[in-house]
Amino acid sequence: MKMHRFRLLLAMALFTLAVLSSRLFGGQQDDALETARLLAILLDSGRVTVAKHQDLINTPTQTDKQFTPELFEQEMLAEFQRQTGIALTNLEDATVPAMAKPLLAQLLRDSIGIIQSYQPVLSLPGMRYKGLIPATFGTETAARFQKFSPIYMKQTAPDHLVRNPKNKPDAYETAAFERFGGSSSASDKRQIISELVDEGRSARLMLPLYYEKSCLACHGEPKGERDISGYAREGGKEGDLAGAISVMIPLK
Repeated sequence: MKMHRFRLLLAMALFTLAVLSSRLFGGQQDDALETARLLAILLDSGRVTVAKHQDLINTPTQTDKQFTPELFEQEMLAEFQRQTGIALTNLEDATVPAMAKPLLAQLLRDSIGIIQSYQPVLSLPGMRYKGLIPATFGTETAARFQKFSPIYMKQTAPDHLVRNPKNKPDAYETAAFERFGGSSSASDKRQIISELVDEGRSARLMLPLYYEKSCLACHGEPKGERDISGYAREGGKEGDLAGAISVMIPLK
């Protein structure tokens, strides 16, 4: 009788532990997916800010660009708040998962660091192309961020649109582009793929990027003609799928 009772209590204890572990792990999974979303949007906010100031960045006659790291940070955070409703000016009090806070802070520092590294180039007179565009910002910032965090982050694109081989999509990203389709509408422009992969061991997210009017100077018509950076234009149209920000967070 005592042995039966012990086994019953042990079974109940193990069941309770399994339920609690499942709930805790489930919470970690949800936090990881939300963290991935916020990281992708923060990187995109930096891209948007760089795109907004292309005329100022590439003005060949102006040596004092005034596109300072301080201005960039202010506008990047404002764009992030516009997209998410979350103010990161006081990160400790921000309504984001605890695991997201140090990662967002690191990504912000890395983003500002990239802009800081371009300051000498931005002040050179006589140059009509300074190399600081949304694509280079996204690629360099993601690479820097990965050096100091366990998070996988990449700005990528479908194979036929990849200019930098470092941004070539992996198998998961290629499949995600097929799920996105070729163009966006007002209703699905922010369609995000967010899911657990590897039997729940990783959280993956793909934030699609679509050509906006400002992108077409480099990526629009006429197809094949060289843009300011020397690459052939892709012949894209406003609303066409241009790429994505890919994030993967390992779950322990």
